Amino acid sequence: MAAFFLIDGYNLLHAMGVLNGKLGPRGLERARLRLLGLLAGSFGEASNDVTVVFDAAQAPAGLAPEHEHKGLQVRFAAREQEADDLIEDLVAHHSTPKCLYVVSDDRRLQSAARRKGAAPMACAVFLDYLDDIRKKAKPAQVREQEKPRRLSDKEISDWLQEFAGLEDDPDLKETWENWPPTSPPS
Repeated sequence: MAAFFLIDGYNLLHAMGVLNGKLGPRGLERARLRLLGLLAGSFGEASNDVTVVFDAAQAPAGLAPEHEHKGLQVRFAAREQEADDLIEDLVAHHSTPKCLYVVSDDRRLQSAARRKGAAPMACAVFLDYLDDIRKKAKPAQVREQEKPRRLSDKEISDWLQEFAGLEDDPDLKETWENWPPTSPPS
């Protein structure tokens, strides 16, 4: 059964040290997008099992309060509630709480997760988990890139047939006689 992650977005950004200073104009938006990019890149095809909740009086201009970002489910708390309220509600109504991880350092949310049978996960533990996911994915990608693809017997036969007789081509004779070159071309 798949694991689901419910993430307290700003809490995680604070734990990462991203929100510990002046952000400047649009800084909060850039921080959110970086976090969403990190999550989508880490989870890949499993991104649809991840919901990130942010506090906001309203969703940023042009975004619905609930939307998808590279497979991730993104939610902004409504005006009358905080992200913690929305997260508690999502935990309470989750169809499989035993498969749910609630990512936050907030004790209130950790308690709510435990009450419903979900697993609380501290932000630092979650960040370590993301590192592990990325480390496991990287060697597989590297191995796949490094491993040359072997031609099939049919492909070898086709190429040999395609280039058969080139060694006897009079236009290429001089090239073959001077191969390999002893000095770089001028």
